[in-house]
Amino acid sequence: MERVITVYGLNSSNNRNLTFVEPDECPICKSRIAGKILFGIYESDYVRYSLDFCSACKGVFLATHNSSGEVISCEPNRFVEKTFTDELTALSPQFVKIYNQASAAESSSLDEIAGIGYRKALEFLIKDFAISQNSDDADKIKNMRLSPCINEYIDNTKIKQLAIKSAWLGNDETHYVRKFEDRDINDMKKFIDALVYFISMDLIVSDAESLTS
Repeated sequence: MERVITVYGLNSSNNRNLTFVEPDECPICKSRIAGKILFGIYESDYVRYSLDFCSACKGVFLATHNSSGEVISCEPNRFVEKTFTDELTALSPQFVKIYNQASAAESSSLDEIAGIGYRKALEFLIKDFAISQNSDDADKIKNMRLSPCINEYIDNTKIKQLAIKSAWLGNDETHYVRKFEDRDINDMKKFIDALVYFISMDLIVSDAESLTS
């Protein structure tokens, strides 16, 4: 939502009426909100700032806007740890740890290393799942490259496809030349989230099948 407010100049005594786009997410609690602007200031014709209030966590944060009033960034950008199902956490606690470390890096604008972290988390998730289904081959799976591991040990079609495509995008995060210029870290995270869902469902189904009358 756009608002026109009277703002104060950092380098000028002149107040001006400028357009601001209200933030749609709180950087503190990550709630989807229309942040209420308390007041604004401008540094130049190209940079302006607003102090915003989050109705969800009752926190106050600073937003930087461009000359059109659109939000560029918000601070403080606090990391909120992602939780996973008990079944998935028991299957691959290292995946959960690495994924959240990668997410913390991304929250700190360390986007060039966050993708590498997500790629490492993916490998732990896939190999731990493969080992859970093929315990006799545990040592072999641990030492395999990810792609052959997926092809040889993942039978579920949906899990296999998501794993393959996630690995493709993860490799782009680690190599000098990108193969998929139209995709980025957000696509990889989306695939991993879907992968987590289907693996979690598989684990729950396996648990249900273990019940006997």
